[in-house]
Amino acid sequence: MLADILEPIEEELRYVSDLIDGHLTIKAGYLGDFAHLEFSYTDKTVRPALVILSSRIYGLAWQKTALLASVFQFIHMASKVHQGISEIDSNFARVRKDPRNASQFPVLVGDYLYGKFFTLLCDAGMTGLLQPLAEIICQIHEGSILKKKLDGKSQNSHEFYEAVRKETAELFAGCCTLGARMAGAPDKDQDLLKQFGRSLGMVYGLLEQGIPVKYAAAYLEKALSSLASLPDTPERKLMEKMTDLLSGRLPRRMVI
Repeated sequence: MLADILEPIEEELRYVSDLIDGHLTIKAGYLGDFAHLEFSYTDKTVRPALVILSSRIYGLAWQKTALLASVFQFIHMASKVHQGISEIDSNFARVRKDPRNASQFPVLVGDYLYGKFFTLLCDAGMTGLLQPLAEIICQIHEGSILKKKLDGKSQNSHEFYEAVRKETAELFAGCCTLGARMAGAPDKDQDLLKQFGRSLGMVYGLLEQGIPVKYAAAYLEKALSSLASLPDTPERKLMEKMTDLLSGRLPRRMVI
């Protein structure tokens, strides 16, 4: 299981989880009552883990890394909330429906989560990362627009793969690149980690969309090739195991 692979960074992951949970209750109540915040263990963990492992290869202190990992998870949560909003405008009070399935509250919750990532960056003195993070957010929503425009059309099309890259893979690439950048990794290694993250994100995103694993094989090989060129550290080995598990090359008992 993924939890077994990530046991060496369990403390950092727990810190990220606790930090995020601490921001999910506001005066109006628990945000999960107003928008769907149900995520599998994998979806709650994989992005923070990539940030932490990418930075630990180069020795960055875990507190600052964990803050950046939390930022990436807030971005992921916000984007998922917005992507899940109904196309039909609905007033939950009028139609007496679950507010999480309406449109008004989820919009506000998603915006709140985006605001939290900005606040964390400012509090940690990491505002220099705003530009690349803002670009990633633009890519995510551009991918969502493209996917909605395709509306279930051919999943073999170039446009579909572009939507997956923008909506899922670019965030994975950012986790790896910015985690390494904060730790002072050489530019060459940052580029390798970007290639790894983007390729792993394509594998993850395609499988998440129900695409057979054989269509993700080229991305898997590219991810493993990029990893093989990085320093031979325990963290790199953990990332290799993660990649194998998420791609189905290892037996797994989890839901993406």
